[in-house]
Parts: sequence; C-alpha cells; structure tokens
Amino acid sequence: MNSLKNKLLVAMPNMADPYFAESVILICEDSDEGVLGLIINKPISQMKVVGAGLKNKFFKDLISESEKIYFGGPVMLHEACVLSEKENSNILFDISEKIKLSNDLDLIQKILFDDTDPKNTKLIFGHAAWDTDQLQDEIKRGDWLVYNNTEQIFNMGPKLIWGSLIKDFGLDQLNITGIGGIS
Repeated sequence: MNSLKNKLLVAMPNMADPYFAESVILICEDSDEGVLGLIINKPISQMKVVGAGLKNKFFKDLISESEKIYFGGPVMLHEACVLSEKENSNILFDISEKIKLSNDLDLIQKILFDDTDPKNTKLIFGHAAWDTDQLQDEIKRGDWLVYNNTEQIFNMGPKLIWGSLIKDFGLDQLNITGIGGIS
C-alpha cells in the first residue's frame, strides 16, 4: 500500500471517539514500524477531555485561554512540537517540501508569549499513533478518508477544516448515521 505520509486523514462524521471525532490528522511518518500523525484542527482550549485532568493552575489557565496550542493526539501529551512552513534551527524532520516539524524552544516561546505569533505555525502537544496495518484496517473499515492536499493546514481556521474536507468528498455530515463504512 502507498505511504500516507504528507496526507490528511479525515474522520468520518460518525466517528464516536472523543479524541478523533471531527479530526483532521496530518500523517508525519508512515513506515514498517507504524504511523504517526498530528491532529491539526483542535485547539486544546476546545478539548474538555484534556483540560479535565489538569491539576496545575498555570497550565489550566494557559490552555483555557490559548487558541495557539493544539491537541495533536492522545499519545505523549507532555511533548510539544511545532508544525511550520518555515525553516528554523531545530528541524526534527521534513514532512514535505513545505511543511517542517521542529522542537525549537525559541519558536515555542514566541508562539506562547508573543502577541504576534509566527505566521503559519501550530504548537502541538501529543500525537496520534497506529501499529503496523492498524490504520489501514481502520481506513478499509470506513473510519477515515484520505485527502491528498495539505493546503488547509495553515490556510483555513481550525473549526472549518473538517467540514470543508467532508464536503470536498461529497458527504453531508448531517445525513450520515450508524457505524463506520462507506457505501
């Protein structure tokens, strides 16, 4: 099967998992060892399930007020990375010719504390991961759609991305019921 790297996964409208419902995931790595992706359309401030477990007031306040911080998935929530269209000093790896993944502390601080955060960047905590063949099985079952264009990552507001992509597939999110699958 072809690599999913640098493609978007779009959750089907009937996805019930609270982490992945209405999610759009950029696939960053697809290898024999598994698949790693970042949810790109969920600011942490909108994720009740994430904020509920926080005890530290500083982090609660930061998360509740920030539209700059994104929930990347339920794995390793304590780790941050920056998704960017710019070259910077600490590139972890190139996802594509245009999109880079970094852990540059200066860039993270700019995103968090500067009023003019860097353009076309997303600070993301956590990631999504699948074992070998697990994601392919979920796609075959009809849980996910695969989208080949990544332009929406920085060109569209996070609340609009999922609905726009669902419409691009010709689906009406309000008229789908039942379990996964496409008929």
